Amino acid sequence: MRVQDEIVFRFLDEGVAASARLLREREAPETCRVVLDALPAAGLARHGIYSGSEVYLVLPVLLAPPREHATTIVGPGDVGFLTVEKGSGYGIEENYSEVCWFYDLDATPSMPEGPIAVNVFARLYDADAFFAVCRRMRLEGAKRLEIARA
Repeated sequence: MRVQDEIVFRFLDEGVAASARLLREREAPETCRVVLDALPAAGLARHGIYSGSEVYLVLPVLLAPPREHATTIVGPGDVGFLTVEKGSGYGIEENYSEVCWFYDLDATPSMPEGPIAVNVFARLYDADAFFAVCRRMRLEGAKRLEIARA
């Protein structure tokens, strides 16, 4: 596997990281390219409110890959991408892009109005310690995170 076929997610204050394999060739080549070009990205990762077992990082730049491998059906380890447009839903006051990931079976990417499809472009693996931090975020709140090329 080539190094550029993976990205790394790091909780900076916990010293916990996990790698994700990109779904570059078949499922989401353009999403992979656009996200890779925007890395590294860092900020406060937050636990999803409406999506079940989901954590997300709003990216510092607005990205616009086409919809590809877009779905509302996700599983543990799936990594998604989403761009949300101002006014497209309740409380959305500006455009933004986010990377989101799912760590348990109860996840469905959603906004207040209901499910929303995300471009699934990578899969986390060997991520038990990383997922444990994600679970704690429900009670502990936002955590500093970086996403970078492997």
